[in-house]
Amino acid sequence: MNEDLPPDVERLETLRTWHQMSLDRIDRALVVARQREAEAKDRRERAAAERRFKVEPGLEQQIIHRGGCAKWAGNGSYLDRDEVLLAIHDDALNVLPCQVCRPDTALKG
Repeated sequence: MNEDLPPDVERLETLRTWHQMSLDRIDRALVVARQREAEAKDRRERAAAERRFKVEPGLEQQIIHRGGCAKWAGNGSYLDRDEVLLAIHDDALNVLPCQVCRPDTALKG
């Protein structure tokens, strides 16, 4: 049945201890790897948000923010560069850039 394992308790316990230690090391490595992957995913998502823009609605005027701006974390869809340029140049919309995240500097490039 278990011909590949030693027959005595002492050696079986030694094997079990060694395997448990190995599993503990693997579990610790998994925690680190999962954390590293989560951080990398967060960095990618933040970078993608910074390449997009969002509009804070208002009664008098609307404010354009970079996608990652913490000043206005409103939900909704993101705008691409061309849509923002059209909005900024349409005087009827009265759209201004956020003075914190300065999306207008990103639009110049």
